[in-house]
Amino acid sequence: MDRELFRRLASKMGLTSVRVLSQAEEYLRLSQLRCTGLGGATATSRAVICLELAATSMKLPLDKDFAIKLSGLNKKVYQNSLKSVECMLGLQSSVGLRELAVQYGCLDAVKVASQILERYEASLPAAQQQNLDLSKPLFTTAALSTACKCMKIRADKKLASSSGAKKDVFDRLCSQLQKFGQEICSESSSVKGSIRTAQKRQKTLTEMLQEDEDDDGLPTSPKQQREQRRRPRGDEEDEAEEDAKQNYEEWKRKILESALRAKAADS
Repeated sequence: MDRELFRRLASKMGLTSVRVLSQAEEYLRLSQLRCTGLGGATATSRAVICLELAATSMKLPLDKDFAIKLSGLNKKVYQNSLKSVECMLGLQSSVGLRELAVQYGCLDAVKVASQILERYEASLPAAQQQNLDLSKPLFTTAALSTACKCMKIRADKKLASSSGAKKDVFDRLCSQLQKFGQEICSESSSVKGSIRTAQKRQKTLTEMLQEDEDDDGLPTSPKQQREQRRRPRGDEEDEAEEDAKQNYEEWKRKILESALRAKAADS
């Protein structure tokens, strides 16, 4: 692009700093080398995008709506082009899983997403792990999206677009992460199922002991015991109660032994 035209665009956007213009020109030069497949972008829109990126990197205020209008693109195409250029030039700031999850409303998936990335990294050759940066938006976004899918959590549809990568690249990575997500969710379900089974067995045993006490008519509370003591008692009644207590204690001992054997077998 003609340098004079480039500076006129910058002036319309309110950018006059020599540092900003110099940085934007460098971004424009690099984008012409690296971002050859930028669909829908024109020379003007590419210049506007580079000017916005330069202004953002130096934390200067910018009217983004006017920048979109000046680019000649609609908002969606402009934003997609901006993200693509940003990604290809390596300008995206690293956003953690938690921050990303807060932004797109899927906090419950953070732990699983983190475990997915750990397993993905462990599955790669050592040489490839050394050059891998899992904090990049492509990886964090793909892991969070995969975790949401495995956990059946509905996340914001714009989550995938925050990766800054092309759809086929993003989908291919998600496919690779899918098997790790399924393994983690399956393991989690098995653990929860075992806990529920153990809790159910313990509750059932307790209920059985309680029900038997009620059925035998033995006093189960201090109040019932006091009332029992106040009633006149005969020798036959005393013997019958003593037999009942012995039978109950024997039955309870057998039940507890059976429960302990079942627990040992499960272990």
